[in-house]
Amino acid sequence: MIVQLESQIKPFILLILAVCLVSLNIIFAKTNESIGSKREVMSFRGMLVSFMIYALVDIRLLIGDGFYTMFPRPIVHFIVAVGFGVMSLACYFWFLHVSSNIHPKIKNQKVKTLRLWDILALIPLAIVVILLFTPLHVFVYEIVDGMVVFYPMLSFILFLDYVYLITATVISIQNRRRAKNRLEKKKYGSQILFIVFFTISGMLIGFLLNLPAIELCVIPVVIKLFVELQDSQIYTDALTKLNNRRRLTEYIHNELQSCSEDNPLTVIMVDLDYFKSINDILGHDEGDRALIAFSHALKDTFKGNDAVIARWGGDEFIVAGKDKNLATDLRERLEDVLKRKSGLDYPVSFSLGIFNCVSPDMTGEQILVEADALLYKDKEVQHKKGIDFNEQLKAVKNKK
Repeated sequence: MIVQLESQIKPFILLILAVCLVSLNIIFAKTNESIGSKREVMSFRGMLVSFMIYALVDIRLLIGDGFYTMFPRPIVHFIVAVGFGVMSLACYFWFLHVSSNIHPKIKNQKVKTLRLWDILALIPLAIVVILLFTPLHVFVYEIVDGMVVFYPMLSFILFLDYVYLITATVISIQNRRRAKNRLEKKKYGSQILFIVFFTISGMLIGFLLNLPAIELCVIPVVIKLFVELQDSQIYTDALTKLNNRRRLTEYIHNELQSCSEDNPLTVIMVDLDYFKSINDILGHDEGDRALIAFSHALKDTFKGNDAVIARWGGDEFIVAGKDKNLATDLRERLEDVLKRKSGLDYPVSFSLGIFNCVSPDMTGEQILVEADALLYKDKEVQHKKGIDFNEQLKAVKNKK
């Protein structure tokens, strides 16, 4: 009976490990910069690789206790250390993934500050590596009579893992509070639950020592996180990371229902002037850089306002909200931010179309038509500077 049970368990272990590895590989292949920032995607993929390595290490479960005597002791020590180490690595990458949403942009901060942040984040992981992959491992675990014996220092490694997890959870809670739509709230809510998954996995290992317990938890949790990461991009413009047309349309539709003279909806259409000239003279990469810089300037300008900022398409942006000060001194405020923070080698000009809707009887399409008409009038004024601007772009090109 015992032999029969063992012969059934090992194929079950192999099936779990195979399903886990295949699932993680598929998600890894589908994770790219279309669903998040470069840092966000890199860290999520790093976490997936960590879990894949852990699943490969757990192939030892197919051998059983004989694994610890079958191979030379240095190899056994290395494999055991990798098993613990990659879980700490997964926690580190998870922290990077979550913190990527609040991490200061490289363009807006000093390099020394960024390096200090990254170095501090690596300290817990570095301690884990030192404890596991040096002679200090004898304070964490030891192989005695063909069995692994764990020591109290293992709890310290678990504590360092929770430094990442708890910090990431706090960030997710803050992001969820700031989220302005249902999908974002759902995304950050799932991030908060990650620490629960890690805790349950640790508890299961204690009861299921010879079964791939973590893999059983990893598959559904990672799939859920990936799906919600994709869903959150439904409302996000891939290049600028602003809201997209769909999000703005829904916002205007919802806010129109309570629109009145005392509670008007302000819709501001903003167009980046001479964008075609930037593309034609300096190239499309510079055009993308200009759009990103302009989107950052819009975020800074409306930082204190309750508004939705979206890229409507091409070089056109729309800001909508019921803040009564939304459009106050807008041109001066936006110009000031662009001068101080754009990081571009040429001045950025823009046109504005500001429309205040005071009637719920208007449709979203009608509001945008009105704002576009006002934008067109302002564009006629701004485009009188076109010849001078083109000369400035050519001068920038000649310097490169």
